[in-house]
Amino acid sequence: MREVTLFSFSFLHGRSSGTPSPHSQKQEPSAGTISRRKALLAGLGGGFISLTPQMALARPTRKRTVAHTDALRVLTFSGRICDIQKKILFAGYTHQTHHRITTSGWDGSLTALQQQEKANPKHWAAVMMENSNLAIGGTAGLLAPLPEDAAQPNYSTSIDYAIAWDSSRFDTPPNWADFWDVARHPGRRSLRRDPRTTLEIALLADGVPSEMVYRTLNTQEGLRRAFRKLDQLRPYIVWWSTPEEAGQILKSGGALMGLAPTGEMLNSASGDTKRFGICWQQRLQVRYGWGVPHSSATTDAALSFVSWLDQAQQQQAFSNAWPSLPSMRDMAVDNNLRHLAAPLVVDDIFWINHLNIIAEHFEQWALRK
Repeated sequence: MREVTLFSFSFLHGRSSGTPSPHSQKQEPSAGTISRRKALLAGLGGGFISLTPQMALARPTRKRTVAHTDALRVLTFSGRICDIQKKILFAGYTHQTHHRITTSGWDGSLTALQQQEKANPKHWAAVMMENSNLAIGGTAGLLAPLPEDAAQPNYSTSIDYAIAWDSSRFDTPPNWADFWDVARHPGRRSLRRDPRTTLEIALLADGVPSEMVYRTLNTQEGLRRAFRKLDQLRPYIVWWSTPEEAGQILKSGGALMGLAPTGEMLNSASGDTKRFGICWQQRLQVRYGWGVPHSSATTDAALSFVSWLDQAQQQQAFSNAWPSLPSMRDMAVDNNLRHLAAPLVVDDIFWINHLNIIAEHFEQWALRK
């Protein structure tokens, strides 16, 4: 199979391949995760974006005005995530404030945010995005800085992603090595069309221990290794862009197995949750949060809404309703589930510093015939 040739990743020059980055140490789950402000302060030294950090750090100078409508428009992820948010979060906020919440689905990308800000300024009160996108979007001036007391530090929503598969096709749970074994398990594989999670998975499938993934990715050879591994699977990949789409591909039979949010599979409204298995031992955890589009920065209602969403009480309420672990009943009957390994937490700081460069090469690779 032809080996993919990558451009030189200049951000890695000067670092010895044997020297770990400060963010590549073994990842342990914790109740605390980085806040948007901490991500910005920790990650802006990468020089990866042409716009200046001052654009994000400067506070709005215009006087805030009260919104003239009772409806707050939100961009979030369609599917079970949005269903739970409506029930657990938005209904409660409407009851407290009498602001109606209307939702629209999107993919949470920086490109989509930029397009929305250009086409619909002041239209959206809040957007749900991956933490690394929130930090980069703030730096680019696409998101408004929040007041210092707006968010609980070190707290955000996390969603686990794992291998999901059609249970009728496997006698034993597959791992990431099996995911790549198309000879033994022929069929399509679904993955996220984004270097985040996808490159990490490629290294896991190639035998890299989870605690070494970011040390490996932080080198030129490590990146080449990840892309070489993806090259082996390229003809069989079905790409998805949203959590809902990940679930739909599997439920429709579009792939034999794929990366999917655990909660999307366990919360299936169609009642076919038993049809799919989940590999809990090799899951990844992605952190998300809320932002206010910069064009809505002078609207008190938008800032107040996101401040409320960022409170630990609301984040915990969503986590309680979104299943990221097996049920107690399943754990009681399956010895393999009683001692689950911690998930590989996607390193926000690594991606804040390197996403723009790696994403460009990833998209070129994905488009290659």
